[in-house]
Amino acid sequence: MKIGLLIIATGKYNKFVAPLLKSANKHFLNNHQVTFYVFTDDQNILNQKKDNMISLYKEHRPWPFPTLSRYSEFCKYREILSKEDYLFYCDADMLFVSGVSDEVLEDSVATIHPGYRGGRGTPETRKESTAYISPNEGVIYYAGGFNGGAAEVFLAMSEIISKNISIDMENNIIAIWHDESHMNRYFVNNTPTLALSPSYCYPERASLPFEKKILALDKNHKEIRNGDFK
Repeated sequence: MKIGLLIIATGKYNKFVAPLLKSANKHFLNNHQVTFYVFTDDQNILNQKKDNMISLYKEHRPWPFPTLSRYSEFCKYREILSKEDYLFYCDADMLFVSGVSDEVLEDSVATIHPGYRGGRGTPETRKESTAYISPNEGVIYYAGGFNGGAAEVFLAMSEIISKNISIDMENNIIAIWHDESHMNRYFVNNTPTLALSPSYCYPERASLPFEKKILALDKNHKEIRNGDFK
C-alpha cells in the first residue's frame, strides 16, 4: 500500500520533525511504501532531499492558526495526496515507540482521547459554532493527534472540516479545541470505522493501562507557541 503521513510543523514545532521522522521510519507501517508530507516554514527541512519525504511550504501564523488551518492545507494539496491509498495525520510533537502496523488500515480512523476515555470530553458547546455538539451527542471524545484512513475518505473529511472552520472564522468564532473540536463534530455525524485506543496518543509521562505506541511528548506549550494564544 502507498501511505502518506501528514505532519504540520512551523515555528518552534520544527524541532520535533527530525526525531518524529526517525521514529516513524522505524515503527510506522514499514511493510508498506510510506511517504512523509511535512508542511513547514523551515528552509533546512524544505531543502532536504529524501526519497520518502515531500516538504511543502506553510507560512507560520500565531497560535492556534497553524493547527486550525491543517485541513485547509490538506485540501490545497488534494491532487498530490490523493495518489496515496491511505493518509494519516500525526502531530509534530509525537514519537512512535513501537510497531504501528496494518491494524490501522481502515476507512476512517480516530484515536480515543487518553484524558477522556469512557466520556464525552470537552466538546464545543456554543450553538453558534459549526463544531457544536449537543448534550445528547458525542459519547466518545477523540484526540486530534493521530487520525486518518483511506485517502478519499480522509480528504472528504478534510473538505467538510475546512469548510466548517471557514464558516466559524467568518463569524469570529474559534471552537474550544480548534480543529479537534471540528473533528469530533465530524465523527458524531460520521462514526469512525476504527476507534484506536489511547495507545496511539499516549501522554509521555502518564501511566495508563495501554501499550505505548505513539507518545504525545511533554512540552512547554507557552514557550513553543511564543505566547501567541492565551
